[in-house]
Amino acid sequence: STRRDLLAALVALAAAPSLVSATPAALPPDLDPEAVRRIGAAWLKNHPGATAKALAAKLFPRGRGPDALARLRAAAAADFRSGAVFDHRGWRLSNTEGALFALISLEARSGPPGA
Repeated sequence: STRRDLLAALVALAAAPSLVSATPAALPPDLDPEAVRRIGAAWLKNHPGATAKALAAKLFPRGRGPDALARLRAAAAADFRSGAVFDHRGWRLSNTEGALFALISLEARSGPPGA
């Protein structure tokens, strides 16, 4: 599904933070860097205290390894079941997906972890 593809692309981007600081051409072709920034900023507006470090710890408690996608898919599904959703310009995203957009946009501004 498109939602699974979007989540997979977001996880791939977040799991390989060197892409975040790369040129827009290095982003997955179906991810518009400006849209990522806008969605991340909108999510952050509703979560003003969120930091890249806190979001990374929440989204990737075991690190950004190969099992991250399965864990995030499960978290996104749980969000939808519990009504933890984020609406932005007609898109209904899970809170987990919104947090991923926010993390990517924050890391794009500050550089990847450990930079």
